[in-house]
Amino acid sequence: MLTYYCPNCWISIGKSEEKCPNCGYAIEDFNQLTFENKLLTSLYHSVPERRIMAAQILGNLKSERALVEFQKIIASEETNYFLLRAILLATVKINHPARDIILKIASQHSSILVSDLVKELISQLSENSGFQEWDRNTG
Repeated sequence: MLTYYCPNCWISIGKSEEKCPNCGYAIEDFNQLTFENKLLTSLYHSVPERRIMAAQILGNLKSERALVEFQKIIASEETNYFLLRAILLATVKINHPARDIILKIASQHSSILVSDLVKELISQLSENSGFQEWDRNTG
């Protein structure tokens, strides 16, 4: 059985809902969004795996607009290492000045796993070793 979610507040809704009973979002409005905007919205999905997939795809698309959301998530109280890892791996694929700001913020993260990953990524960036479009561990 499929589960349907409001693309605005991410609560579970019925298949035939036209408006979210929780936030009032018109479900049809989501269909009018561009693919990139749908992915940006999905960074806040209630299912963690969906958030990770959205980050990976946005990195592969080199979405500069994603960097704003990535920075918000990195600076938030987010503790899901796998999401943070996917965001950082996506961030380094996007050659934009905001990338360095995000990495600097992430280098101060309370998680040692996150801060160590950032050090490794910064080292790879300084060596100009490049990054694969598809990460071997996360797709």
